[in-house]
Amino acid sequence: MGELGGEFQDSPEGMAAKDNAVSAPPDGKIKTDVADVFADGEYKGTPVFDVSKGEFYNNMKQDRKRLRFKTDSTAGTYMRKTRYNIPFYIRNKEDGYLRKIK
Repeated sequence: MGELGGEFQDSPEGMAAKDNAVSAPPDGKIKTDVADVFADGEYKGTPVFDVSKGEFYNNMKQDRKRLRFKTDSTAGTYMRKTRYNIPFYIRNKEDGYLRKIK
């Protein structure tokens, strides 16, 4: 059987190796405990994700019972994949304020 992408063979062992491959973090990003989710920084050993000013302050409302992030944001992806159990920080891109999400 032929090569698949020049790296893995078209066999059960090759396909398993492809499924278990973890991508390297992009420049300036930090690896998290969730596969293929990379943080923008780290504070006290906890991942920090940059969000827009609107997202940051929208999640600060007292009557908000559930946090809202854009579907494609890394903070939202991290929160969903950890099943809302692991704390992390969000950082406002404009002024650098941090907020811990528990």
